[in-house]
Amino acid sequence: MSTADARMEDLLTRFTKARGLESDRRWAEEAFARFVLDDVRENVMVRELEEAVAVVEASGTRPEKLFGPAADWARSRRDELAEDGEAVLAVESPLTWRAVPGNALLISALFSVPFAVVMAFDGLTLDYSWPHLLMPLVLGTLMAVVITVWSRTILRRSFAASVGMTGAVTVFLAVGAALLFTGLQDVVAFTGSVAWLLAVVGAYLLLGLLGFRLLPRDENTGDASVQEIPDDGTWALVLGGTLRGRLGYSDERARQIVQEARSHAEASGRTLAEEFGTPAEYASRLPADTRRKQRLYAVLLTAVAAYWVGMLVFEWLSPEETVRWWRVAGAVLFPVLAGVQWRGAGRDAG
Repeated sequence: MSTADARMEDLLTRFTKARGLESDRRWAEEAFARFVLDDVRENVMVRELEEAVAVVEASGTRPEKLFGPAADWARSRRDELAEDGEAVLAVESPLTWRAVPGNALLISALFSVPFAVVMAFDGLTLDYSWPHLLMPLVLGTLMAVVITVWSRTILRRSFAASVGMTGAVTVFLAVGAALLFTGLQDVVAFTGSVAWLLAVVGAYLLLGLLGFRLLPRDENTGDASVQEIPDDGTWALVLGGTLRGRLGYSDERARQIVQEARSHAEASGRTLAEEFGTPAEYASRLPADTRRKQRLYAVLLTAVAAYWVGMLVFEWLSPEETVRWWRVAGAVLFPVLAGVQWRGAGRDAG
């Protein structure tokens, strides 16, 4: 357990002990979840919850009566702190190409588990083809490349252009992977017991661990475009990309914020860096449009749900295809997740 996890668990325990009621802990958990969904910095959310539990302990009054609904309180505290100029939001630097191999191995390790579960239902003896063995690695690599392309592109391009470029890269890589698997689909590496899946998963988990320990990661890989700001033009470019990358700002709104910052710096006779610090620091003081972000997530989940439902219908209507249980599970799960996301987006809009 990390230090942050331990601090949060201690805080939640304090909420429970303050009045001896689990309902107070649930209030704190809901507030914490809202902070996390709104990308509030860890130190800020811990401090706010520490102050809240101190008031509950001193007054003996339930937190909802003191502060109102947990999610509303968390959102209002975020906005108030941002208006006061405090760095409230966590802003991540763009992903780096050096970190792609390590990220790919980590994602592959995660993918290997559900793939093994699906294969385990095919019987006690399995034909381990190369597509079966390589699928987690190929998908992990594809995902690592795609999210890095998005992270790098949104820094300098509009949202629409970034979606288009990332989509083109995704299609290109997906077609390449499909051709690879088509060519290897009849090549069986070996035939063996279903227990060999444990060895396959273990190998992927080991590779993921080695990648995490030995290969460059985003948090320890420098990025000159973010860390070194030589002039106002570069500063404004990085700020615009940082705002767009958070998904809470349209292209137009990001341009407005950049222009407002430029005007303010010109009026004060200082550079943008002197006036506001780094672009990431300045962006962390600006509350994003959470409704826009939630809607984009909902659209993405809807697209994924449509894919799963479409594939299920294809298998159902195709006489030579067998409807598989995991396809049914996906066709049920992702529409439910999309519905929950749309409901959350609608609640934010309200």
